[in-house]
Amino acid sequence: MFEKAHIDALFGELERQWRGSPEFDRLTRDAHLGIALCDAGRPLKDRIDPKIVALIERHRPKA
Repeated sequence: MFEKAHIDALFGELERQWRGSPEFDRLTRDAHLGIALCDAGRPLKDRIDPKIVALIERHRPKA
């Protein structure tokens, strides 16, 4: 399950890479959805942007 440190790191990287981009709001929404799907054990692919899937994979808690 994602904890605050994981979420802060993910959104920090998202902001550094995409703030100011026309896609930023959509990517932020996808990140919130992706975190919820990941915590629920649901698949991410085909539901959210591949850029966000990569961020979630990088910042997700290790088992």
